[in-house]
Amino acid sequence: MKIIISVLALFLFFNLFAKENATWIKSTYFRGYDPITKKLHSTKDVEQLAIRLKTNNIKYAYIFAGPYQKDGRLPDYAFSKKAKESILIFKKIYPEVKILPWIGGVQNKTVFLERKEWVKNAIFDTVKLVKNMLIDGIHLDLEYVLYPGAKFNDNKLSAENYSRYWVLFHKELRLALPESFISSVVVSTVSGAKPWKHKHTLDEIKEISSSVDQTSFMFYETGLMDLKNYSDNLKEQIIMIKELKSLPANRSQYLIGVGIFNEEQNLKGYRDLGFKNLPLTLGLLQKIENNTEPQKAIVDGLAIFCEWMTTEREWVQLRSYLK
Repeated sequence: MKIIISVLALFLFFNLFAKENATWIKSTYFRGYDPITKKLHSTKDVEQLAIRLKTNNIKYAYIFAGPYQKDGRLPDYAFSKKAKESILIFKKIYPEVKILPWIGGVQNKTVFLERKEWVKNAIFDTVKLVKNMLIDGIHLDLEYVLYPGAKFNDNKLSAENYSRYWVLFHKELRLALPESFISSVVVSTVSGAKPWKHKHTLDEIKEISSSVDQTSFMFYETGLMDLKNYSDNLKEQIIMIKELKSLPANRSQYLIGVGIFNEEQNLKGYRDLGFKNLPLTLGLLQKIENNTEPQKAIVDGLAIFCEWMTTEREWVQLRSYLK
């Protein structure tokens, strides 16, 4: 009897959770070559990625198409012939995939949300991207970097004032793209998280929830290195998502971002290196989700950072959670 109940619980979990899955993908597929190694990417490479996304039930493809330039414009490759060709291949092999070019950048470096002309250009080029390319919307990744010292923040827009302009930018983008799918990524908003980027408040997430269709919370690089704290804060994040979903004007779905990446020495104090183990993180997520709302999904899916570092073995580990 206990075995039957456990199997039923897993069945309910897999059928309620993680339907709206996403992954971050490097710019190679829009450029036609790797900007670091200069290695050319063929049609076969694009086809293989499309098959990999389909096999693993990744619905949203965040393909890098940025960053915004210092004048607010997007780089030329985002509008290139190669980008259009790749999008057509993706759609042919996997018609259900949603192509959301990943755009944004770092405040005070190439992003200047406080400058009217910069915002005007950024909105213009984002609208141009959506209208001229065969895409389903955009994925916005705006960041205010705190580590290491972030010299480009000196004597520039403060983190506190940045938050106000960040919310306003989301609202202006929605006005410019009333029918398009807008996704945005933020660091985890939980109380215990100590990320290396500015952390938005829950109230700020509430403000943009009427303007965006999807919000991905990065539940990695949080600085949480203790298992109990990690678990408690993951529960806090899920409860926050439940609260956000209850808002009358809310239009957003909510994804939990899990990290798969090489260890970088300068970020070891922020990344959850002890919890990079996928079965552990996903097992906790499953347990907390079931205990919080057994018969109804709270988290809408997983966002995987990132496709280019995820091995086939890791995709296999993820697959049962992504179905």
